[in-house]
Amino acid sequence: MKSTILLSVVLTLFICLNADAQASMAKKTPKMEELKQADAIAKRFFELLKKNEIKALSEYIVDGLGSSWDDTKKIQARNDYASKFEMIALRPPKGVYGIFDGYDMIEQGFLFGSDRYFRNTYIGYFEESVLLFEFRFYVNSKNKVMLNYVGWSDKNPFEYMSTSDMLLPKYER
Repeated sequence: MKSTILLSVVLTLFICLNADAQASMAKKTPKMEELKQADAIAKRFFELLKKNEIKALSEYIVDGLGSSWDDTKKIQARNDYASKFEMIALRPPKGVYGIFDGYDMIEQGFLFGSDRYFRNTYIGYFEESVLLFEFRFYVNSKNKVMLNYVGWSDKNPFEYMSTSDMLLPKYER
């Protein structure tokens, strides 16, 4: 009987402590300073895109993503990004998008339990269409925000925003 009561008390304490730990994990969100650093990274990206500085934009992405890449991979990535941005910049009727006109942030998200990895999603407005841009950021041990991923999609924004990974927990600014 004593062992049953003791086991019940231990289990109750374990459940309570586990629930409290999960609740504190849910409260982890990026710090305002880190969000500002991320905004500055995205702002610079869009400034270069607006000026149609394809080479500088490709360099900016590779510098942000490829700090640990070897020279061969950096050259290949720069060329890949440059060719993709050249295709985006083609004006209609040769291209689909044309001149970049501006952007809006449409979503910010984070990984449950982490305040060091988060995402900002933007919609970019072009002469003839829109593109969605997704930036993922990582906060390193020196509290510097690093670009971890950048990508874009031509999907319908409503469909893109309703995919399962875009429905991760959101944080309020």
